[in-house]
Amino acid sequence: MSGELPALACDALRAYDVAVADCSFAVQAFNTVFRVTATDGAQYALRVGSELRIHADDCEALEAAWVNELHTAGLPVAPVVHARDGALVIDAGGRRCLLFEWVRGRTLREHVTPELVHAAGALTAAVHEHASRNPGERPAGALRGDRVLSFSLANRLDELRPRFGGALPDAVARAQAALDGLWRDPPHPPHLLHGDVNLGNVMADGDRITLLDFQDVAWGFEVQDVVIAMLSLEHRDAFRTGYASVRTWPEVDPETWAALEAARHLNILNFGLHLRRSALDGFVARHAQPIVAWMTDLR
Repeated sequence: MSGELPALACDALRAYDVAVADCSFAVQAFNTVFRVTATDGAQYALRVGSELRIHADDCEALEAAWVNELHTAGLPVAPVVHARDGALVIDAGGRRCLLFEWVRGRTLREHVTPELVHAAGALTAAVHEHASRNPGERPAGALRGDRVLSFSLANRLDELRPRFGGALPDAVARAQAALDGLWRDPPHPPHLLHGDVNLGNVMADGDRITLLDFQDVAWGFEVQDVVIAMLSLEHRDAFRTGYASVRTWPEVDPETWAALEAARHLNILNFGLHLRRSALDGFVARHAQPIVAWMTDLR
């Protein structure tokens, strides 16, 4: 890692009333996370945002405010620490930074069991229950659940036309038609969604779980969140029964469900084409093949 990110982390930490004893690299995914240890022994996770902006400008402010609401309501999420001036989001060198309370444990990617996935389903339902109490207009910062390519990125799927022909652009149009139908006849008033429930965003410490990373916060319908989770998690039956233990499982017809799955793959595939990380060919195959198979089934 270059010296730029640690330097930005140090700059961001100066905004907080935290006497820092140590700041060390923890993990890098889309964002970079540093583990911060204070002189009093308290620990925090400082998230330094990516240079690539794929969300709306206000997404971090919305994320932080909602996470703190959920925490106040007693849900197991990592609260965001206020800076000295009361801000929840700090700008350091053009990067958006948030300081979270540290969450102990391992992600479900490292240790997954049916019992923990059941708990993740129940927690997702509890988040939806909380969000459903505040219907209204889409708040600034939320991704738009009425768009297949919901990230704020140009459509680069045509780059794959030599490999897949017109299947991917056609899939965007078909999935968008299904989304349009869902929004014309909505199952419930739209509300905030986590947007990215997956094995890496659920921490487990014994039998206790914590839901992390609300940066993909979206405005839409519960079935959209559930489809994303079901694509990403093992032990899907356990997730469903966990969810249903708290809130009615969102039902849609199989064709709409399949279209929502395709929409997720398309959005992540387009994101990957912008990110251009190593092993891109494998990433493209993993997300494009289900889309092509879906298009073939429709014929």
